[in-house]
Amino acid sequence: MRSSMTNHRMFSVGIFGVLASVAIFFGVLLYEKLQESTGEVSRAKFWHSLTWRLDLYGRKAFGEVPDLSWPELFRMTNPSSGFVLTSTVTEARSLDAAVINPYIGAEDRATGAEIFRRNCAACHDGSGAHAPLLDRPLRHGDSDLAIYKIVRDGVPATAMASHADLSFDDRWRVVGYIRSLQNSARSDDNAPHLDVRVTADDLRAPNSAQWLTYSGSFDGHRYSPLAEITKENVSRLHVRWIGQFDTNDRLIEATPLVVGGTLFTSVPPANVVAFDTKTGNVLWKYQRSLPDNLPICCGRVNRGLAILGSTLFLGTLDGILVAIDANTGKEAWETQVAKPSEGFSMTGAPLVVNNAVVVGVAGGEFGIRGFLAAYDPASGKQLWKFYTIPGPGESGHETWKNGAWQTGGGPTWVTGSYDPSLDLLYWGVGNPAPDYNADARPGDNLFTNSVIALHASSGKLAWHFQFMPHDDHDWDSNQTPILAELTINGIKRKVICWANRNGFYYVLDRVTGEFLTGVNFVEQNWAGGLDRAGRPIFVDGASTEGRLIKPGGGGTNWQNPAFDQGQGLVFVPTTEGASIFTKTDADRVDRGQGGLFVGSGAAWAAPPVRAVRALDAATGERKWEFRSPWAKDSGYSGLLATAGGLVFGASGGVLFALDSATGQELWRVPLGGETRAAPISFVDDGRQVIAIAAGRALFVFGL
Repeated sequence: MRSSMTNHRMFSVGIFGVLASVAIFFGVLLYEKLQESTGEVSRAKFWHSLTWRLDLYGRKAFGEVPDLSWPELFRMTNPSSGFVLTSTVTEARSLDAAVINPYIGAEDRATGAEIFRRNCAACHDGSGAHAPLLDRPLRHGDSDLAIYKIVRDGVPATAMASHADLSFDDRWRVVGYIRSLQNSARSDDNAPHLDVRVTADDLRAPNSAQWLTYSGSFDGHRYSPLAEITKENVSRLHVRWIGQFDTNDRLIEATPLVVGGTLFTSVPPANVVAFDTKTGNVLWKYQRSLPDNLPICCGRVNRGLAILGSTLFLGTLDGILVAIDANTGKEAWETQVAKPSEGFSMTGAPLVVNNAVVVGVAGGEFGIRGFLAAYDPASGKQLWKFYTIPGPGESGHETWKNGAWQTGGGPTWVTGSYDPSLDLLYWGVGNPAPDYNADARPGDNLFTNSVIALHASSGKLAWHFQFMPHDDHDWDSNQTPILAELTINGIKRKVICWANRNGFYYVLDRVTGEFLTGVNFVEQNWAGGLDRAGRPIFVDGASTEGRLIKPGGGGTNWQNPAFDQGQGLVFVPTTEGASIFTKTDADRVDRGQGGLFVGSGAAWAAPPVRAVRALDAATGERKWEFRSPWAKDSGYSGLLATAGGLVFGASGGVLFALDSATGQELWRVPLGGETRAAPISFVDDGRQVIAIAAGRALFVFGL
């Protein structure tokens, strides 16, 4: 008996020795990969990756992972494999909840389609419609790994044969192709034929009858040159049609795109719908499923789409950039931009600049290392990537200490603006991490809470301006940059106008980044003003006892401002208020588990007061304000200015129109649902219309 127990113990030790050796080998690969990409290695991240692999191999050795062979398991856990294997492997005790297929690029999908045609089309049809693959959830398991096992093993007592003869890579390519079929549109076969096409020239000089980008134009104005709806007739606006969204999510923040007679809008969590602008009929729907347990701080939202040619581009909460045929709703390709397992998500609308699709990321509350990236619109291949948290050897890295840059935050979740004459892309960068407590990250923490100007062709930094160094208030600079031509001190200049969440309004030279003007547009007590370079003169920050600070949650947020160049006015959704800010040690879950990375927080000291304010674009002087009686709890949507002398906005489920010169309310209509999205204007059937999402519906108004 003793001999048997000894042999069993020696056998167990031997297994663990082999497994430990494999885990350490992969650990060395992981270390080298991290060192190659960043120049430094996070010890915590390295050991976390090593220990969960060892745990998984131990479970496999004792029969807890029977569905994968050792070669398959080693392939998938290799740090260079491309598979997303998160800590949910150990948390959920299930590989199905943790594995995300990396074989999703255009080339992999084309190969998968050919393999599917040769081996599967006889039963499933080339589109997967027969022996249905398109129904969700699938009968025998709906995860990527479940589909892989069905492809490999077949389904006993059915016509679904095993395809064990396919290679490991080809099985996963088939899984990727099947997913693309499932994510493609559920179109109306009787819908009219669409012929949507938008050129790069169209985006540079948009037709006022359409709405082709998130802000309506590259300059971020959210201004419509249409003037049929005026101060005199706005009271006659009425509903033309209402489109209902097929979603359970109540936070609709998307700005639609309008091309010809078709309106395209994203719908949370990751869907797209095309409406006929004349009738409101649905032309097609694109529906996509998302994994559970995504790292999302502020709701399952999506703020919109981009378009080039006949392709729409959508960023998703699981870090995927998807290309969708605008004429049919069929998915063309997808590519992984960022991994949810590292705290990333994507909520903003992409921006097409020349022949590149630029996307930002969210996740500042989860200890990400933020970035902007550009992708080829035809293939999804990455063209460039700019990290908003500079690494070793990069300019700005000296503003980070103690290795804090590796989890420094710097999200880019609101769409930027672009100047074609300078080929410069302007984008706001959000908060550093950990939020609210800056003790662990001494220094200015570049490029957080900044505007960055990048050469659009290369992604190289031209200049930056930091609004809020060493932020401990969560005052993201995720606002829409307004590009304007203004006369400053008698000189006409190309400028950026920026009402920042920290309560100050800035005017910067957009060629050089030079600070020109800065003045508070809401009450504030955290700074003694701005110095000659625009740097704040700090007074107080958060404390462990709590400190009352204005403007509390911020003087404005991501909700879009609007600009009327003719009147020289910037219209801003604002918030007056004070919050008690406290700080503690960061309450952080290890990176890789998608845990929050914050150091306490803030609470309103009194109910905030919200208003739409008109500011002189050159000086920041307040010209008027409108206080909505419905904005007490919900704040404002983004804004729209028009050549008819109007500013449209919404709050508390009410859409309103203001006189842009005086702020006087001229018209209102209750919509019956929460209003987060900004209104847009376009032409349909020769008439100007206004559209806005509210609740789970899209409303279109006309005269």
